Amino acid sequence: MGAKGDAVSETPLKVLPLGGLGEIGMNCMLVGRRGRWVMVDCGVQFPDVWELGAERKLPDLGLIESLADQIEAVVITHGHEDHIGALPWVLPRLNEGTPLWASSFTEQLIRRRLTEHGQWFEGRVQRFVVGERFQAGPFEIEGLRVTHSLPDCASLVMRSEDGTVLHTGDWKIDETPMDGEHFDRAGFERVGREGVTLMLSDSTNIRTPGRTRSEREVGTALRREIEAWEGRVIVTMFASNLHRLRALVEAAEATGRKVAFAGRSLWSYLEAAWRDGRAPIEPSRVVDMEYIESMDPREALVVTTGSQGERNASLGRAAEGEHPKLVVGKGDLVLHSARVIPGNEARAYQMFNQLGTRGAKVIHGSRTDIHTSGHAQQDELRELLNLVKPQHFVPVHGEYTFLQGHAELARLAGRRATVLQNGETLAVTRPAGGEGAAGESAEAERVGMDTLEVIYNDGPATGDRAEMKLSERLRVAWNGVVVVDLTLEREPGGLTRGKVAVETRAMWTDDGRIEGEMVIAAERAVHGCPARTPFAEIQEVVRAVIRRIAKKRLDKRPDVIIVAHEGRVEKTV
Repeated sequence: MGAKGDAVSETPLKVLPLGGLGEIGMNCMLVGRRGRWVMVDCGVQFPDVWELGAERKLPDLGLIESLADQIEAVVITHGHEDHIGALPWVLPRLNEGTPLWASSFTEQLIRRRLTEHGQWFEGRVQRFVVGERFQAGPFEIEGLRVTHSLPDCASLVMRSEDGTVLHTGDWKIDETPMDGEHFDRAGFERVGREGVTLMLSDSTNIRTPGRTRSEREVGTALRREIEAWEGRVIVTMFASNLHRLRALVEAAEATGRKVAFAGRSLWSYLEAAWRDGRAPIEPSRVVDMEYIESMDPREALVVTTGSQGERNASLGRAAEGEHPKLVVGKGDLVLHSARVIPGNEARAYQMFNQLGTRGAKVIHGSRTDIHTSGHAQQDELRELLNLVKPQHFVPVHGEYTFLQGHAELARLAGRRATVLQNGETLAVTRPAGGEGAAGESAEAERVGMDTLEVIYNDGPATGDRAEMKLSERLRVAWNGVVVVDLTLEREPGGLTRGKVAVETRAMWTDDGRIEGEMVIAAERAVHGCPARTPFAEIQEVVRAVIRRIAKKRLDKRPDVIIVAHEGRVEKTV
C-alpha cells in the first residue's frame, strides 16, 4: 500500500519521490519517519512542446493535500526553479503552520517567487545556516556546503534515532569556486563515518566521464575570448548562474568594458544576490540598455537571456530583429555560455544561424571551454559514494537510464542500490548494529506505488491534463477552427431556409476559396433538410458538411463551432 493509505508503518524510514525521477525537473521528495514527512524541494518542470497552453508542470497537488497533516516541514536545498518553482501552488495545500526552511540566498529567491503570487510575509521562511543543525519535523537536519551554479547550495543530512538520510540536492565538486565557498569534503567524510542509512544523489551527468570543469576555468576562457575581440561582446547564459556572471564581471573589469543586462530575469537574480550580500556587481554599475547603442563597442559587454533560443527572450528577439534596444550586427561577438537543453536544439540553432546572418560571429556548441555544468560527473559521483559509504543508495534527479547508470556505479563501489520511480515508496531499515556497523547494508523494500497526477499551470489556470484541455489545444493547433454563423428561418410550411457565414483560424483556405465552398455546401444542406427538422439536427448536418470539405480539401479535422440563431433570411434571386 502506498502513502495515501499508509500513514503509519512499522518500517521507521521511508522515501516517496513526487518528481525528479525519470525526468529532469520537478524535484520533490518526501522523506519520512514513522508516518511523519518532510518535503525536500518543491520544483516545477517545463512542459514539452506538445503540451500546448501550459507554462509549467507541478507535482501531484491532490496527493500533497491528502498528506498535509503528515507533512511537517518543507526544506529547500537551493534556489533553482526546478527546486522552488512549485511553492506558490504547494504551500496553500499544506497546513498553515507548516514551516518552510531555506538558506539565506535561497530565501531571497523564494521571497521573489512568493511575492509574485501574493503569498510572502515576513517570517514565512525559517532560515538555516549551512553547517549548523536545526529541527524540522521528525529529523534533526544539517546542511553541508556543496558547489553548484549559484550560491548557498546545501546537501541535507537528516538524522533520527531510526537512521540517517542524506539528500545531496544538486552538486559538483568545484575545486576553485568563484565565490570561495568550497565543497565540504570533510563534512561528507565525517557524516560517512557516523553512518548513513540511505543516500539520495543527483544523477544528471552520470553518463559523462571525468570531472566537471571549474567555473574559474570557464571564466578564464571567457576572458580570453573577450580580450581578443575588438568589437562588442554579447554573452548569453542561464540567468541563475551567478558564478558565471561573476566571471564575466571580472573579465569586463580586466578588459575595460562595462556590463549591461538584456533580460528581466538577470536583474531578478542580481537583486536577490544584492540583498543577501552575494552580488558579483552592484546593480547601479550595470549599464542601462538605453545607452548600449551609443557606447564604444570595445567598451560594451552585454549579458543576455535566451540561451535556449526562446523567441520571447532577449537574444531570440534580437536574432529576429525585434529587440528595441539590442541590435545585433557586424562586429558583434556572441558567446553561447550555456548548454542547449535536449529538445531545444532546433530553435537554438535557428537563432545561431539568424545571428550569423546579421553579421555576428557566434561561438557555441563544440566550444565547451566557455561553459561547464553545475552537476557532478562520473569521477565526482564515485568520490562522494566512497566518502559517504551509504548503507543503501537511491539515485535521483535524472532520466530513468541516468538513474540506472548511477545505481550501477554505486554497486561497483560496493553499495546496495534501488532505482525508484515517481510515486513509489521505499522503506529502509538500518542494520541491527546501527549506523556504525561497518560493511553492513540497510534493508530496503518497495512498499507501495501511487499513480501520480501531473498538474499543469498556465497563468491563473491550474489543473490536470483533462481540466487544462491539453489534448484539445493540440488538436486545434494542428487542425484549426471553423466558426459558422448560421441564421435559420422557418417558413409557414415548416420548411427551413438558412444563411451561412464562415470564418477560419489556423487553416490554409486557398485565398478564401475553401471558405466559399463551405458556405455554399452548408446552405444547400440546410435547404435540403426535411420540413420541421429540429434546429439541433440542422446544426449537426452543417457541422458534418464543413468537416467533410475540410477532410477532402485539407486532410484536416478542424473543430467546428456553430453559432445558430433565428432571423430573417433574404431570398436569393
